Amino acid sequence: MSEDFQNSNRGYRLPGKDLPDSTREKLRQRKYRARLLNLSRAVGPIKTIGFTLLLVSLAYLAIVQLRHLFFGTTYFEIKAIEVEGNRTLSREEVIRNSGIAPALNVFKLDKAAVEKRLLAHPVIRKAEVELNGLYNLRLKIVERTPFMYAKVGTTFYEIADDAVIVSTESLGDKDLPIITGLNLETSRAGDSLKDNDAFFIAQAWVKKLGPEILKNISEINFFNPQNPYLFMVSGEKIFPRSLEDFKNRYNFLRALLDNLRKNNVEPIYLDMRAPSIVVLPRKKSGASEGSRGSVAGG
Repeated sequence: MSEDFQNSNRGYRLPGKDLPDSTREKLRQRKYRARLLNLSRAVGPIKTIGFTLLLVSLAYLAIVQLRHLFFGTTYFEIKAIEVEGNRTLSREEVIRNSGIAPALNVFKLDKAAVEKRLLAHPVIRKAEVELNGLYNLRLKIVERTPFMYAKVGTTFYEIADDAVIVSTESLGDKDLPIITGLNLETSRAGDSLKDNDAFFIAQAWVKKLGPEILKNISEINFFNPQNPYLFMVSGEKIFPRSLEDFKNRYNFLRALLDNLRKNNVEPIYLDMRAPSIVVLPRKKSGASEGSRGSVAGG
């Protein structure tokens, strides 16, 4: 090993070994400040994370408290239910069909679902649900208007003017026209007859004749919709040519029936399908077989 190398090695000193105390103090202060700076840089994100966690915790507590306030207390419960538009249905029946539970929370109210349940009742044509204030619920309905009876066997089907079967358990006690011959054996309350051609023909007859004529007709049969027949309240069976022809000649028919009664003639039927009304009377004792019925003009 050379002498120069030994001299240089001998002259090497570890840092701070022979430094003055003031210098070493400055170095210690510098290192301390560096550590504080590094620590402050690390504390910033920690503070942010902590603050965020605190906000999340407070928000969660607020949500829990609000949820309890809105859904866990009686403050927002429905206090009263109003029913409007019911005529044949009772208030209790409308509320029962709405499916609204007692003390329902207003924030759990599904208006569309309530309206759908109300419309499922055959009598209800329209339904609207609205809040009247914060605690009162209003159910507004429009009931179907009974239009005619369809007699099926011994049962009277009550049919509304919009072709919906309102009831299949009616006693036939309402002042409505009675239609027979419609094929409704498999129909149920709530079914629509919009695809039933015979019903629409019967509906046209009822609308066209009007209440003044219909009050003297006990039944119209549409077993063959193109050739219906009817019974008068007084018992006579009538074969009309058409709806228009029957309505146009109705007054003449009434006069003819009055004349037949005055003459003690009891007809089996009156056929209006010919240009003149053909009357087939019941045979009396002594009448010859095959005698022809009388013919009246009109």
